[in-house]
Amino acid sequence: MEAVKIRGIVDLHKKWRTSQLDGRRADLRGADLREAELRWVDLTEANLGGADLTGSDLSFSILSATNLSGAHIDKATLYAANLSNANLSRAKLTYAVVERAQLNGANLSDANIHSSNLRGALLVGANLQRADLSFTLLNGADLTNADLRGANLQNADLTYAVLRGALLDGAKLE
Repeated sequence: MEAVKIRGIVDLHKKWRTSQLDGRRADLRGADLREAELRWVDLTEANLGGADLTGSDLSFSILSATNLSGAHIDKATLYAANLSNANLSRAKLTYAVVERAQLNGANLSDANIHSSNLRGALLVGANLQRADLSFTLLNGADLTNADLRGANLQNADLTYAVLRGALLDGAKLE
């Protein structure tokens, strides 16, 4: 998708978020957003289900309560992005930089997060059931009360990660 068209959709979404009459909620389901420059955008409550965001830069963006289910977010940068309460179920998020991102309450069930960088990420109360977190960097991540039942954490780096109250039944740790 062309940058000008993306910017127009983001601008209309901003108007929708501020209750302006000519605003419209962003619907980018299945959109081709590969390599898109989306730093600092507010796409709260937008629909990006099944979108291809491979290699995109979403650093510092606000994607809280956004639908990203089934999205391809491989090799993307989401540094310090706010994804609180976002739906990332079945998302493919491999080799991504999600360092210092906020994912509190996010649904990452059945997501493939293999070999990604989630250092210092906030995942308080996140649903990571059956997620593939193998070879993922979770150094200093806060996983308080996260649901990691059935998750694959093989070769994940959990150094200084906070796992207080986390559910780990059936998780693969070795």
